[in-house]
Amino acid sequence: MKIKEELLDEMAKLEVKALLKGLEDPELSRSPAFLAKVREFLKQNDLKTTPETSGVRVLQEEAMDIPVFDGEVSLN
Repeated sequence: MKIKEELLDEMAKLEVKALLKGLEDPELSRSPAFLAKVREFLKQNDLKTTPETSGVRVLQEEAMDIPVFDGEVSLN
C-alpha cells in the first residue's frame, strides 16, 4: 500500500503534537512508559538534545542566583 507523502507528513506532525502535549501534562510527563516512547521517537528520528535545547542553560542561569555562604553557618 502506497501512502501519499502529504498524509505521512501530517501524521508525523500530529505525532509530535501529541508527544509535546503529553510532556506538558504533569502526570503523563512522569510516566516511565510515556517517557520511553518520547525517547524512542527521538532515537528513531535521530534527534538529539543539547544544553541549548533541553533547558540546561536555564538551570545553569538560575543556579548563578543561588547565594554562596562563606564560612560556617550556625543553625542555633
